[in-house]
Formats: sequence, C-alpha cells, structure tokens
Amino acid sequence: MDCRHRIVARRLAASNTRFDVRFDRIEGPDGVVPEFLMVRPKVLHADLVSGVCVLPEVDGRIGLMRIRRPHFPEPIWVAPSGFVEPGEPTAVSALRELEEETGLTCAPDDLRPLGLLLLDPAVLEARVALFAAVRTRPLPGAAGGAVGELGVGRLELFTPDELEELAVASPDMDGGTVAACLRYLALHRRP
Repeated sequence: MDCRHRIVARRLAASNTRFDVRFDRIEGPDGVVPEFLMVRPKVLHADLVSGVCVLPEVDGRIGLMRIRRPHFPEPIWVAPSGFVEPGEPTAVSALRELEEETGLTCAPDDLRPLGLLLLDPAVLEARVALFAAVRTRPLPGAAGGAVGELGVGRLELFTPDELEELAVASPDMDGGTVAACLRYLALHRRP
C-alpha cells in the first residue's frame, strides 16, 4: 500500500517578517486535503533549521527563564532561544541568543550540540537546533540579558535533579526546552 502524500500546490495565506503561512494542497492515496495549513519560516538553514535553543550551564547548574507569553495565562519555562539569521552559522546564532537573553557567553568549544528537533511537523515546516553552553561566564559589562523583551526573563538556576523534575512534570515548559533539558541530562549521565 502506497502511503505517500505530496504537495501539489501552495498558496500564501499570510506573511510577516519571520513566517509565511501557507495552505498546501496535499494529494495522497486516501484523497486530497485542499488547504493543509503550514507555517514556514522565511530563513531556513541546512536541514530546515530556523531557530536555536541553548541551555546555559553556570557552575554546574542549568539556567531557565520564567516568562510570560500573551497567549497563555500562566508563566512558562524556556531556555534562551531565537531565530537564525541569514548567513549566520547555527552555533553563532546560539551564542548570540545566549548573550542577548542572559548576558552570558562561553567559548565556541564549550557550545555542545544536542541535536535537532521537529517541534510540530504537522504545522511548522522547520527544525530547532539544540545546544548546551557549558562553562558560561558573564559578558563584560552585561546586565543579565534583555529582560523586558518578549520571551526573555530572569535566569533561574537548577541542579540536574531539579531540572529533570521540572522537565518531566511541568505542564508549563515549551517543547524545545523540554527536549534540550532531557538530552542534556542524558548526555551527562553517560559514563
């Protein structure tokens, strides 16, 4: 049985500076979906990477921010994250977001890849590159990040056990942060 589906047409439904919202006509062995909604970032790197998520490690503890998003009544936990810029290597994007959102930095060799993540492949045509920044240090003259910017908050530090409990039990953590936390913890527990 052939289960292959294919996009036969795309129609732009809406657009802003970062995303195009498209209605795709999908045809497959079970019929046609005339307006399958798909959000596609305007900047995509290799492997459809459009964003980064980076966990900062500060003296053996891991930092997350507690932020508010206007669409959710409760605050949520997030790791520093953001979009890749055109022509900017993914690791450079991760270091830039870490610096902008936390006032921390690390040596390029201390930025550890944690793999790629599909956040919601039924809606978002993109991947997020996950990283851990180990041996972070404050940027000279940094005041702790751009608190007040949408999606940025004060960094709170957790032990690995506290981080695991939060990542496993919290209903208020974004998917990229959950995946980054669990991958970071899995790598650190290996002999």
